Amino acid sequence: MSTTKVRDAADAPIHAADEERRIDWARIYRIFMRTLAVLVIGRGLMQWLVICGGPNADGIGFEEFPPGLQASIVFFAVIELVAGVGLWLASAWGGVVWLLGTTVAVAIDLAMLAGMQGWVQAAARPLPATFADLVLVLFFAAAAVLAARQAEEAFNE
Repeated sequence: MSTTKVRDAADAPIHAADEERRIDWARIYRIFMRTLAVLVIGRGLMQWLVICGGPNADGIGFEEFPPGLQASIVFFAVIELVAGVGLWLASAWGGVVWLLGTTVAVAIDLAMLAGMQGWVQAAARPLPATFADLVLVLFFAAAAVLAARQAEEAFNE
């Protein structure tokens, strides 16, 4: 003879219903940073490929580029690899270094759109790349703020 117990509110599962529906912004932020790290490291390696004499769209060697373009290629080759490692580690400095590199890239793109002549025209990227970087920066900022708020709420509970 078995008896069936009637469930009441005290028998609720360990996770409350509202907690199950909450978005884990800290996890989204970490996944975004790791995904971004792979992309940024790939871009940095592409820059090193140009430096090391790999094929490029112009068909000329790195040594034949204007000095300003050489400097920008070396800058992005270094900063993107450093930023990629920091992003992969999900550290704060990785995001800061990535934001610095992205700001410089967008500034070069905007300078070209404003009509600046010289190496800027060769270093500038297509407009969709600039737009994509701006979208990534906005999502990065939003995810960072939301993850920090969620961590603060969990700390205060």
